[in-house]
Amino acid sequence: MLRTTRNWLTAASIGLLVACGGGGGGDRAEGVEPGDGGGSIVVPPPVVPDPTPAPYVEAEELLATITSITLDGENRAIVEFQLTNGSGTAIVDLEIDNLRFVISKLQVSPLGNLTGTWQSYVNVVASPEVGTGTEPRLQATYERGENFVNNQDGTYQYTFDQSLTDIPADVLAQAETEGLDLSYDANLTHRVAMQFDGNPNTTANPFYDWVPANGATSAIFTMDIAATANCNNCHDPLGIHGGNRREIQYCVTCHNAGSTDPDSTNTVDMKVMIHKIHMGKNLPSVQEGGQYVIYGFRNSPHDYSELGYPQDIRNCVNCHAGPITGEGRDDLVLTAQGDNWSEYGSTAACGSCHENATGHMEANGDENCASCHSSGGAAGSIAQSHVNLVTEAGQMFASKIEGVSNTMPGEFPAVNVRISNPETGEDYDLLSDPVMAGMRVTLGWDTRDYTNTGAGGDNASTVSVGIPDNASANGDGSFTVTSPTAIPDGSEAPGIAASGSGAATVEGHPDMDVDGDGETESIPVTNVSMAFSINEADGAAVDRRTSVTIEQCNACHSSLVLHGGNRTDDIGTCVTCHNPRNTDARVREVAMDPPTDGKDEESIDFKTMVHGIHAPSMRENALEIVGFRGFSTHRYDEEHVHYPGDLSNCTSCHVDGGFTLPLADGVLGTSIDTGENRADPTDDTVVSPASAVCSSCHDDAVAQSHMTSNGGNFATTQAALDAGEVVEECSVCHKEGATAAVSDVHNPH
Repeated sequence: MLRTTRNWLTAASIGLLVACGGGGGGDRAEGVEPGDGGGSIVVPPPVVPDPTPAPYVEAEELLATITSITLDGENRAIVEFQLTNGSGTAIVDLEIDNLRFVISKLQVSPLGNLTGTWQSYVNVVASPEVGTGTEPRLQATYERGENFVNNQDGTYQYTFDQSLTDIPADVLAQAETEGLDLSYDANLTHRVAMQFDGNPNTTANPFYDWVPANGATSAIFTMDIAATANCNNCHDPLGIHGGNRREIQYCVTCHNAGSTDPDSTNTVDMKVMIHKIHMGKNLPSVQEGGQYVIYGFRNSPHDYSELGYPQDIRNCVNCHAGPITGEGRDDLVLTAQGDNWSEYGSTAACGSCHENATGHMEANGDENCASCHSSGGAAGSIAQSHVNLVTEAGQMFASKIEGVSNTMPGEFPAVNVRISNPETGEDYDLLSDPVMAGMRVTLGWDTRDYTNTGAGGDNASTVSVGIPDNASANGDGSFTVTSPTAIPDGSEAPGIAASGSGAATVEGHPDMDVDGDGETESIPVTNVSMAFSINEADGAAVDRRTSVTIEQCNACHSSLVLHGGNRTDDIGTCVTCHNPRNTDARVREVAMDPPTDGKDEESIDFKTMVHGIHAPSMRENALEIVGFRGFSTHRYDEEHVHYPGDLSNCTSCHVDGGFTLPLADGVLGTSIDTGENRADPTDDTVVSPASAVCSSCHDDAVAQSHMTSNGGNFATTQAALDAGEVVEECSVCHKEGATAAVSDVHNPH
């Protein structure tokens, strides 16, 4: 079976924002890496071993290549292709039931010579059965006919049933009704694409672009708007319609302007559908009380009205990037027409998000968009219209901690801070510049696993020090921010001295008017953190362990901005407050919308909370956390969170070794009851650490019973853990190299 432990690809997982697409394609899986372009490809011939070739169903990787396409006398496409496993060994037992074929033409567009749209030749007239639709509509589909030849050497031939010049009469009539052109034009680029089914391990979607008039496969017009690899930054991998449709170049052959869902009346054109799916709950029509629904297999409704996109929807370049818009982005695959979104406006693409402006678009016509929506035009360029001015303003600020002194127990830490403008190199005056009012220094301890005991609050959060009120100028553009709270030496309640290493951070947000409307906005600025020694034997600070990186978070989130813009893009800052001793008890008591989980408090420990947020599709009990001052309650259930990737792929978020057992030395149990005195961790009820992190996804009774029977404890104390009275034995079976190592029972890749 596929190594995904569940079908994590929810209905939300159709893809990232793509306009219309095409071009070079993938020819392999798993993970479906981008392969060579469509057309004639020089590939090694299959190796036929003696005596037994590789069985199709056992292949862990499929290397599929369409080697040529010709048309017979009836203008039916004859497809020659070959198939091997990952070692190049011929697969000779492929059957027609394992295959699906599609064929489309690339129609030109009046918008420019780099634009166009695919139109399928293989269609059905679909009648509405559920939903609001009342009229039949044309839908693109695949075919799987009987004209299939297995050459028994890893090469195959398939001849389409559908002639390009003899379309069924009912399909032609419906196409005419909808204003669609299904005529054959040998001078246009054509595409054949394939789908492989029936292999439990993997699939492949090879494609082939050519011009029938002259057989050309290179230097021809094609469309390559979005790269599958960019989709897979979140979708790990993109896999729709049962999981075997994974390449954008395959998707667009059916998902084009000539294909509509008759039940909802919504087009399934890629450039419209994908934008709308990712806009989800933010679509104007949804916010006005409507729904965005598409009916799929066996009339199953896919309702995207609650979908929340995990980054700013204006980050168009994260999905379709070309040489101009994607310049300098090493994390993206650039495509030939990836810049089209920034150059060519259309009612279909632009109106898919900007629904309320479609009347304006239709009245002016697509061909006239550029007269206003261009550099120098009245509305400015499309790219500039999608710039997030708040995010752009954040580029004007760079924080740096240049040192931390006075950090022994009983001393008042002094943090040397510099905030400058990278664009000019100038330092900001942290005492007098009004935009700095929201900037703060925080202090936490200790880095083995933060508790912040003795910080003076009624929870386990950090010491927070306003910069303007506690800073003094150093004369070189930097400022010393002195904490009014000392590093605890145990002389005050709860009588526990800090030890090991601590950390200082710079967080917060400048306030600026970025759009000239007279109102200031909070500008997220990347946080920074630095460890310092409290009483390390050698005086050298010890950093907190690294389990995840912000780059991994931002593969999907683009920029992780939370807590009103105060906490931005620094895991080292997050974990100082989101630690094993911190819960939402203080704000849960005054929650305006009380949680329904029956708990008096919920842990906000990073190692449990983040798993719980992303894993509602497998949890039995949704995570609920009360937020700032009790104003909001965050419910992370399947209705509100749709993780688009493979939850079993730990390395989507974790560094190598950051998710395995045993846990690092010093990892604490997670408090679930902070007792009579929240400032004193000694009366906390805790969950043993490995059980805490594993049960944050596996929260069912059977899983918890398994953990308990192997030493885990869901109601113990840190003292019992430290004394060895509670000993988790998880690593006996789940450490690396053991019978059920974490990396084996999950799917890191």
